[in-house]
Amino acid sequence: MSSKSFTFQDYNRLEIQNQFTAPGNTILNAPDRMYFITEIAASGAWTIHVKGNNADQDLRNYDRHGSGDKQFFRPICASEASFNGVSEVSGFWINATKVLH
Repeated sequence: MSSKSFTFQDYNRLEIQNQFTAPGNTILNAPDRMYFITEIAASGAWTIHVKGNNADQDLRNYDRHGSGDKQFFRPICASEASFNGVSEVSGFWINATKVLH
């Protein structure tokens, strides 16, 4: 299993520098990035499909459900993410490199 590795030394700068807002049908899956989802816009029920970086395999891949607009106080960190029912997704990304365990 390969995971992604990143450093937090420039986290505060990158949180502003690497912001994005994309349509809800966007699939976030660049091999050299970790994504931090901070907000979604939706008019109804939504699902975020997250491929995470957790060491616990039971927590690595999961779905997050909700309804309406949502701002995440603590961003959702994902290696990959896709969305259903979302009209717009916002967040930021950090460069990452794949590592083998």
